[in-house]
Amino acid sequence: MTQFVKFDDVEVGLEYPDTPVEFKVTEDVVNGYLGATFDASDAYKVHSTAADGKRPAPPTLAAVYMMEAMLMLKSPPGGVHAKQKFAFHKPACVGDTLLTKVRILDKYQKKGRNYVIMQTITTNQAGEPVTTGTITRIWGKEE
Repeated sequence: MTQFVKFDDVEVGLEYPDTPVEFKVTEDVVNGYLGATFDASDAYKVHSTAADGKRPAPPTLAAVYMMEAMLMLKSPPGGVHAKQKFAFHKPACVGDTLLTKVRILDKYQKKGRNYVIMQTITTNQAGEPVTTGTITRIWGKEE
């Protein structure tokens, strides 16, 4: 049986996991994402003309590579992904290894529901910031 985290046990300031979740950006990942999102633009299909010659991944791939880290803090069933925003600092490119951690920014109650605000922090293999995200989740009901 999966152990769920109770709202009262969620600590503001908590960072998890201890070891960041690793995600490798590969040609297959980028091609699969483009196919799944029906993105037919040329912007992410070819290598960049930048000096490094790396192929950029779509910025919205962030919704994929941050997910495993987010799911490590398990809400009881019935939770809702209420709001999300990203800040993009550096493009993720094919060949990058991305590392994601999560920090609890706040928690509160509103209209009888429990809310948790989390921040995802993703860096590349060189330790450079790639994205930060803020996610608001309505915590599942504990019964």
